[in-house]
Amino acid sequence: MTNRPELPRMLKYGNRMVIFLNRVGLAAGPPRILTVRGRVSGEPRSTPVSIVDVDGTRYVVAGKRMEWVKNVRAAGHGEIRRGRNRELVSFAELPEDQRGPVLRAYWHQHIQGRKVAARIFEVSDGAGPDDFAAAAPRCAVFKLETAQPTG
Repeated sequence: MTNRPELPRMLKYGNRMVIFLNRVGLAAGPPRILTVRGRVSGEPRSTPVSIVDVDGTRYVVAGKRMEWVKNVRAAGHGEIRRGRNRELVSFAELPEDQRGPVLRAYWHQHIQGRKVAARIFEVSDGAGPDDFAAAAPRCAVFKLETAQPTG
């Protein structure tokens, strides 16, 4: 029996690598870096996210128990970065009954059988777009809008 690292540890180190590469100006893979103020610490908190495009509207999607969701809800705005490109954004959380089409699009644009994502969203390894849409009660979906800089 092999000693495989747990999923949270793999994600933690993978996320750190993506954040590091973006900080030095290299856009690594499809993720963008989402940065918002921590709801308790007030310090900037960054995490990789994949943006979903549905008919020209952009969204970020979170699986169950993802801590960054609490910070996004508290902050209401933040920054999306890819390499050296930065954009100030605001977030509007979709109600559960509107999440299905975005989750289907997320599957088509970013998942298509990837096991890590299936575990995060608590669906089976072979889950399809309808399975992701059915996961709406366990997910958070935020519409992104470009925010105007203040000051």
